[in-house]
Amino acid sequence: MKKYQWGKLVLLSMAICCFEACSSDNTAEEPMQEMMEEESAEEAAEESDDDESLPDRIIYLERDGIISVEFETVEGEIEWERGSTLEGFDGEGYLVWNNPDSFQMPGNGMLTYKLNISTPGTYRFIWRSRITEGETQSEANDSWLRFNDAADFFGECDGRIVYPRGTGKTPNPEGSSADGWFKVYMNRVGEWFWRSNTSDNDPHDIFVTFDEPGVYTMEVSGRSKFHGLDRFVLYVEGKTFEEAESAERSEIVRP
Repeated sequence: MKKYQWGKLVLLSMAICCFEACSSDNTAEEPMQEMMEEESAEEAAEESDDDESLPDRIIYLERDGIISVEFETVEGEIEWERGSTLEGFDGEGYLVWNNPDSFQMPGNGMLTYKLNISTPGTYRFIWRSRITEGETQSEANDSWLRFNDAADFFGECDGRIVYPRGTGKTPNPEGSSADGWFKVYMNRVGEWFWRSNTSDNDPHDIFVTFDEPGVYTMEVSGRSKFHGLDRFVLYVEGKTFEEAESAERSEIVRP
């Protein structure tokens, strides 16, 4: 009888120890879980803060069928070099692609510009750019351009249309194009110049169609090293380049 009672006491003691051990483990896990949750919350807050500084957060407002933007107003960390030493630029400066050539792979050094369109229609696109180094018309003279969420994005020359490769539309331009990107070039040496063409040796002007009011995304990426970008304009059918060039810079707002 005593042996039986002694055995019960041993079993009871073991059960109490196990219970206390399990309780101790659970208690130890709770602060760790709380710490992980706090770290996750802090990381989310940091990511939110970082998002607010992204270069595509600001929005440029179209007015009377015209958008006019200084390239250097893009915010955030970018892979393009900001400059102000080459005379003749507009605004407070310009951007230069000083990284390696990216002739066949668009998307490097992405610049994003959000455009608020209140006047739907087809717009002509032109940028003011420069060959910042060298004396050759066909080098350091182009960058990539894309309007991925517009109703249409095309080049036109004397009624002939070309579309970027990767959009499912044809015909496509001569020379480089991929994933909805146009290679956009100029060929003036020694000065900032308004010209934007696509299709090699068959220059097509650039157009984009916004079929309804809204915020659209314009993307630029580096292609030729030493190509400089100063300013761009878009103007709807019925407006002239002269009106767009002389227009006030588009108002910048934050959502």
